[in-house]
Amino acid sequence: MDLFQIISPLAERSVETTAIFAGVFSRISAFVFFLPGLAEQTVSVRVRLATAFGIGFLLTPMVIATGPSVPQTVVDTLLVIAAEAIAGALIGFSIRIAVFAIQTAGSIAAQSFSLSQLFGSGLGNQPEVPISTLFMVTGIAIAISAGLHFKAVSALALSYEIMPFGVFPGASEVGEWAVARTAFAFSAALSLAMPFVVLGFIYYLAIGAANRAMPQLMVAFVGAPAITLAGLTLLAIATPALLGVWMQMVDAIIATLSGVAS
Repeated sequence: MDLFQIISPLAERSVETTAIFAGVFSRISAFVFFLPGLAEQTVSVRVRLATAFGIGFLLTPMVIATGPSVPQTVVDTLLVIAAEAIAGALIGFSIRIAVFAIQTAGSIAAQSFSLSQLFGSGLGNQPEVPISTLFMVTGIAIAISAGLHFKAVSALALSYEIMPFGVFPGASEVGEWAVARTAFAFSAALSLAMPFVVLGFIYYLAIGAANRAMPQLMVAFVGAPAITLAGLTLLAIATPALLGVWMQMVDAIIATLSGVAS
């Protein structure tokens, strides 16, 4: 009887810790689902699950130290898990926006110099424009080498200051945030692909003038190889600078998340 009295507080404490860990793990799982490098379908599910568990074990003591309200019923636990999943998805999507931007930039660049129809295997199950795959693979590799995951986990830990444990984010704020992030992704993609857009504009302007001057000449047969060669040359020259600008954008996103949270 004395033994049961001793272990009873430990059992109650264990149940509370498990409930908090379930909520934290829910936020981390949604976060990892969007995190560049881990969210790709080429990464094993076991690796993503092990990463989520590892981060969860690190952050759970920090969350417990803040004194969160522990769910007492099954319904409360489910609500906490749902709220944490939404919060984690918002944070992860904020970082994933950068990958969407560089992927869209690759599609715009390929369209500009007539390589958009050469489909190849990408990081997902669906065929992708090769330029998008090149940008994505290279960008993600550089971001991981630069410590993206450490910065992202730090932003996730700081996120509990603005999105407390178990609290649903406001619907209006989330809507405004989603619209702003989507607009940012498309504007950033167009900015990154601007050299290729300018090249395509010059090409179509020149080919229109040549067609007007010499209607009998099949300018498309002459222009298509020329624009492809010029586009590949520009790709080799501009890609390092483009990826450098993209990395600055990723760092700015992480800094914004950490700055708002802190």
